[in-house]
Amino acid sequence: MRRLLTGLLAAALFALSACTGEAPAAEDVAAVPTGPPCLTSVGSPAAASADGKPLPAMAVKCFDGGRYIDASLLGNAPTIINLWGSYCEPCRTELPAFQRFVTAAGDKVRVVGVVVKDSRSAAQSVIDDKKLTFPMLEDRDQQFSIALSQAVGKPISNALPATLFVAPGGRVVYTYQGEALDEEKIRALTAQYLRIEVGP
Repeated sequence: MRRLLTGLLAAALFALSACTGEAPAAEDVAAVPTGPPCLTSVGSPAAASADGKPLPAMAVKCFDGGRYIDASLLGNAPTIINLWGSYCEPCRTELPAFQRFVTAAGDKVRVVGVVVKDSRSAAQSVIDDKKLTFPMLEDRDQQFSIALSQAVGKPISNALPATLFVAPGGRVVYTYQGEALDEEKIRALTAQYLRIEVGP
């Protein structure tokens, strides 16, 4: 019983911990922080799918300069990871579509933005201008995007925008790189690769 209560307490802290602190201490890396611009837990952890490539287990910093999170924890729910930069025109074009998708998806799918090789002020300007509310991580030195490139076998860090569809269990089941996505295409890819229908 004590073990069950400890587990429930850990799960609650996992969902509610905020992006504060500076160093990637073990307790910081283990937690997924709450609310924009970091992360909110969606759903329950699930067994890994046999399909796809695993997310790298590495610390990635919250965009607001707070805690680090372990990227592999992004697989505790169906997740879409969108890598972008303010210098990337197609990125800026598709970000509002992701925001509309987030509003429509609710708790069904988590969307996480990753700001790649960009200044905080330039990225923040885009976030403010596009009124983005979904969680953001920071990859200024491209270590995360390089690790993702190695994991999925595609160059991601220098080919933005890039969007990864992650099944519960932390497996990247599809990587999209191409023209800016619109909301209809995001819905279609989500249905195809995550098997989740998001209505208008």
